[in-house]
Amino acid sequence: MERRSRQGKALDQRLKQRMSQHPIRITCFGDSLTEGYGLHDNEALPVVLEQMLRDEGLNVTCLNHGVSGDTAGDGLARIQNVLNAKPDAAIVEFGANDTFVGELVTTTRANFIAIIETLLGNDIPILLIGITALTDMDDDYKAEFDPIFMELAVKYDLPLFPDILSCYFGNSMMTLMDGMHPNDQGVRAIARGILPQAKELAQKVTL
Repeated sequence: MERRSRQGKALDQRLKQRMSQHPIRITCFGDSLTEGYGLHDNEALPVVLEQMLRDEGLNVTCLNHGVSGDTAGDGLARIQNVLNAKPDAAIVEFGANDTFVGELVTTTRANFIAIIETLLGNDIPILLIGITALTDMDDDYKAEFDPIFMELAVKYDLPLFPDILSCYFGNSMMTLMDGMHPNDQGVRAIARGILPQAKELAQKVTL
């Protein structure tokens, strides 16, 4: 048991040494929940998550590729900008706006598949962030939309954070006045939620 503990500590030390040389570049690729709608730049999810990862001893730079209002299709249309930034890994977060505009679930799924296959095809590991359709959506639509993320995670063997809304939605202390977007505390709750998997993503790049 003690030997395993020493081996684990040695591995952590080697990872930190390798990461100390060149920052791991993680692109946070998504919509307003990534961009930081209504917040100061330093309150946006990529900035907050980067600091939390650095507090864990990881030399990580999180890139903000979030654009408010983007659907998965809009994200796909600008994926070359993400590739041009040469990230080592990606956190992919779309879907909310697909439900708002009533995008066909088949179209949303196809756009996610194209995003995932493009990133994986460029050797960029992914942490997939899921979201559930809001409760005022048609029940049939919700029943078709909500399983997308688990299906894709299984299909492509991706780590999945099941529902970004679960971190803050419905808590008035964590939302902006619109009741939809996270405030700075809501963003911190999201970052804390995905931190363990984001840490694993960063470590995966070094192995």
